[in-house]
Amino acid sequence: MSSKLPLTDLLSTEGGSLCPVCGHLAEPRIELPDYNLFHCASCGCWSSDALARGAATSFDPLHYFKNAALDEDKWEALLARFDRQGRSVRRVLDIGCGTGAFLGFLSRRLPGSERVGIELDPDRAAQARRADPDARIHVGDALASLASVEAPFDLVTLWDVFEHVPAPARLLEAMARLLTPSGAIYIQTIHERSVVPTMGRLLYRLTGGRATSAARRTHEAHHLVFFTREGLQTMAAVSGLRIQDLWFDRLEHARMDGNPLVIAATALLLRLENALGNGLFVNLILEPAPLEQTLKVLGT
Repeated sequence: MSSKLPLTDLLSTEGGSLCPVCGHLAEPRIELPDYNLFHCASCGCWSSDALARGAATSFDPLHYFKNAALDEDKWEALLARFDRQGRSVRRVLDIGCGTGAFLGFLSRRLPGSERVGIELDPDRAAQARRADPDARIHVGDALASLASVEAPFDLVTLWDVFEHVPAPARLLEAMARLLTPSGAIYIQTIHERSVVPTMGRLLYRLTGGRATSAARRTHEAHHLVFFTREGLQTMAAVSGLRIQDLWFDRLEHARMDGNPLVIAATALLLRLENALGNGLFVNLILEPAPLEQTLKVLGT
C-alpha cells in the first residue's frame, strides 16, 4: 500500500509547514513566546513547533504520573467494550506505557495475556518493568521501536500519548500493520474542540495576540498535535483503518498539575462539558477497514 503522507521533516511539528495529521498546509496562527501554534484549514487540527524550537513545558506533571491508577475505571470500561464486541485480547502493545500502570492492571486482569510496552523515558521504563515483570518493555521513540516489536497484536493502546507524537499519521500507519485481522487500536488523546483549548485560543484572538498565557497553558509545549474528529477520521482512512467506536471523557481532578484554584475551576468546567456530551479527551477504537474502502480512499 502506497502512503500519501508527507515526509516527516516537512511537518509543522518538525519545523516545516505541513499538517502532521493530513499533510495539507498548516498556517501559524498563535505566536507564543517560545513556539507557534499552527492551524490546518483542511482537517481543523492544530499543531505546535515546540519540539523543534526546544520549548519547555511550564510545569512538572507529577500528579499526572503519580495518580495514573485513577484511570482504572477507564481500563475496565475498555475491556468491557471489547468483551461486548466479542474481541479476544491475547497480545497487547501499550505505546508510551509510562510507569507501567496499565500493563500492571492487564497482568492482573488478563493473566494469560502477552504484554509489550514502549516507553521513551528510561526511568519510567524501569518502573514499568517493576510494575509488570512479565512484560517486554522497549525503550525509545515509538515509531523507531516498532521495528523491533514482534507482531501481530490483538490490541494496541495509546493512553494520552498520541498528542506527544511529532508524526502521528506516520505512527498510525505503522501501527495498523501490527494488527491481527480482528485486532484494534485504542487511542485516548486531546480533543481540540473541547471547551478548554477553545477558550485558550479565543482569549488570544480577542486580545489581538496580547494574552498568550492562557493559550500556552491549554496548548503546553509537551503536546505537539491537537486533534479534531475530522482529522482522526482522515488519518484512519489513509492508514487502512476505520473508527469502530468514539466517545469523550475528561481528565481526573487528582491527575491535574498547576495552580490549585485554576485546577478546581478547570475540573468543574470539564465535568460540566462531559455531562453535555463533549470532553477534553476523545477516545476511539480503530479496526482494519474493508479493502475496497481503503482502495477508494487511496484512489487506486
